[in-house]
Amino acid sequence: MMDNIVIATLLAGSIGLMLFIIGSIFTAVVALGNKEQVFGWLVILFLPASLVYCAMNWDKAAYSGKMVYSGTILLVITAVILKVVGVI
Repeated sequence: MMDNIVIATLLAGSIGLMLFIIGSIFTAVVALGNKEQVFGWLVILFLPASLVYCAMNWDKAAYSGKMVYSGTILLVITAVILKVVGVI
């Protein structure tokens, strides 16, 4: 039973990681497209900066923000479940 929980959790975590990375790339494109070069390159070099950019510019980056925040939530849930199960 624990193996099934770990497998399902890892699948959810991989989906969360994919959402976070793709959303961060979209955020960098939005930032560079809106002539915000500093944030665009900061997001490319440091992906968690996309959380800050999406929060500050939700009207421009709502689509990518939904991916970034849902991916972050899935990653946090994955980490918590794996910690409770004892894998981490």
